[in-house]
Amino acid sequence: MDIEIRNMRISDISKIAKYDLIMLGETLGEETIKRHIKNNNLMRYFVMETKKDKAFIGQVSLWIDEDKAQINNFYIIKDFQGKKFGKKFMNYIMSYFKSIRIKEVTLEVRNSNKVAINLYESYGFKVITTRNNYYPNGENALLMYLMIGSE
Repeated sequence: MDIEIRNMRISDISKIAKYDLIMLGETLGEETIKRHIKNNNLMRYFVMETKKDKAFIGQVSLWIDEDKAQINNFYIIKDFQGKKFGKKFMNYIMSYFKSIRIKEVTLEVRNSNKVAINLYESYGFKVITTRNNYYPNGENALLMYLMIGSE
């Protein structure tokens, strides 16, 4: 299946907010995402979709600050999970980081999300600490870190 990864558009926002709630249990909300896309030079949003019928596969939001980045929200919707789309998306993200000379990346992941943890570890991310009761349901988050470049 051919895929496309592109910058999020204003027209994507309602779909993103809907899937944020389904996949993450929360959303920044349509107005906040719209402000980020239009006015926040530190935020980057990307969408993955099928080329043929433009079916939504997943999204990622990134916080970029000079040579540091944070992966904020990253998911593949359930219909497309288990088909290597997460790996394709991560390959894109890592290439993007290298193209803009990012040296350090952090992310938080639910400690129960073993599939995501394994994916991140396959790229060299390491758990550096646990954030207890981080999520609204009381679940812990693992803070993961990756150094891409050298000083």
